[in-house]
Amino acid sequence: MKESTVSLTGIDRRYGDRHVLRGIDLEIAAGEFVAIVGRSGEGKTTLLRLLAGLDRPNVGEVRLSGKPLGGLNPDARIVFQDGRLLPWLTILENIAIGLSPEKRSIATKLLHQVGLSERASDWPSTLSGGQRQRVALARALASEPSLLLFDEPLGSLDSLTRREMQQMVERLWCDRGCTAVLVTHDVDEAVALADRVILLEEGRIALDVPVSLPRPRSRVAPEFLETSQTILDRLLGDHTSAQTIGVAR
Repeated sequence: MKESTVSLTGIDRRYGDRHVLRGIDLEIAAGEFVAIVGRSGEGKTTLLRLLAGLDRPNVGEVRLSGKPLGGLNPDARIVFQDGRLLPWLTILENIAIGLSPEKRSIATKLLHQVGLSERASDWPSTLSGGQRQRVALARALASEPSLLLFDEPLGSLDSLTRREMQQMVERLWCDRGCTAVLVTHDVDEAVALADRVILLEEGRIALDVPVSLPRPRSRVAPEFLETSQTILDRLLGDHTSAQTIGVAR
């Protein structure tokens, strides 16, 4: 599978008088999994939309694999919080959207990988929330994107289903090796999945924390708890100023 390097240089994004992103400089290596955390309204989803080409910066440049992004990113796919499945298509048809006839077997394979082979001919309305998110994940992967974007895809799930989905996301990402960016409010989820955790604060990068723990990660390991606490301390602490702080590997 292809991988995208991501480079954001001097990114500012404003909506009228509201300054959402301020001077964002960020490099993401090919095949890296980066999580974006922060309080509501700090620009997390805006940053994701810039990577997808659904929005444009007022100032600065987004480059993917060295090329400026001037419109929609054809190599990116987004998994949203609500799944956004088409109710008039079967589960398999939802996954196969946009695939050529000779590539339809990819949809069947992915349906098996997300554990829903027996539901291929069912309608989205018959699925649970977790099952719909599995289908949404399979659909995003079916076109073999080089950049996979997650906009709080697990936020509405119960705790057990969420943990199962986190494991599935990690397994499928490891299998495919694409570059991934996850927006989440859950710090433990970010540390469990990501190679780096970026904390946005007042539209700026306040923390850029590398996570070098072996996979799969134990959430009771001292290093895991220490990394999560470092992020939480800043997230819940003083928000009067932002500075980039690196945590040593």
